[in-house]
Amino acid sequence: MGHRGDTGGYFDTPMINKLNDNEFNYIIMINQKEAKHLLNKMRNDNRMFSLEFIKKDGTKRVMLARFNVTKGLTGKGQRYNPADYDLINVYDMNKSAYRSVPLNRLLWIRTKGKRYYVSA
Repeated sequence: MGHRGDTGGYFDTPMINKLNDNEFNYIIMINQKEAKHLLNKMRNDNRMFSLEFIKKDGTKRVMLARFNVTKGLTGKGQRYNPADYDLINVYDMNKSAYRSVPLNRLLWIRTKGKRYYVSA
C-alpha cells in the first residue's frame, strides 16, 4: 500500500468507505420545532456539534459549538431572554466566545455523525 503500481490505496480502505456511506445514509430532514427540541436535548449532552445558519447580514456561517461552557462567565446573567428573540446561545469553539444562533435561520445541525437539515 502506498507504492506505485498498487491497485489498492488509501481510498479503498474499508474505514474510508464506511465513513462516506455513513455521511450519505444519516442525512435527516427536520422542521424548526424539531430542531429546537434536538438542541434542547443536546444541552445535557456535553459534546461538540456543528451547525450552519444565515447571519443577519445574509451570509452563511458554519460553527463548531458546545453547550455548558462556563469559561468567562461573570455570574451577572444576560440582559435579555434569548428565547424571546428565537435565539439559542452556544459557545463557539473556534472563536472562544459565546454566540447567539437564530433558530429561524438555522440550516443544519450535525451531531453524533448525523446531519439534520432544517426545513422552514
